[in-house]
Amino acid sequence: MDPELKALLDPSPRRPGAATARHLPLLYWVTLAAAAVLLGLVLLCPALDVGHFRLLGLFARDPAVRRTALAAAIGLTVTACVFFRPPASARVTEPVKPTRPTQPPVVGA
Repeated sequence: MDPELKALLDPSPRRPGAATARHLPLLYWVTLAAAAVLLGLVLLCPALDVGHFRLLGLFARDPAVRRTALAAAIGLTVTACVFFRPPASARVTEPVKPTRPTQPPVVGA
């Protein structure tokens, strides 16, 4: 095998970007978890607001904070799906079976 091709296919950390490619699934799930935490704060804080924690009260009573948190959660979800999703070649999919035409193509009269 050609040494240059072997170096390109080598997934070792010496190659720039190899470590980043291994961290993509982790970044994807951490970003989705952050979006879920924001969404959970928006949904649960009105029920949990007892006056002891100012942050919970802020999420419970301020509509601007709630709207901003929802927009940030949507933005984090889109960011995770666009930038941190593993490439399609890494995802497991069922192989597509080639279909054969029922009749051979006929040319002429």
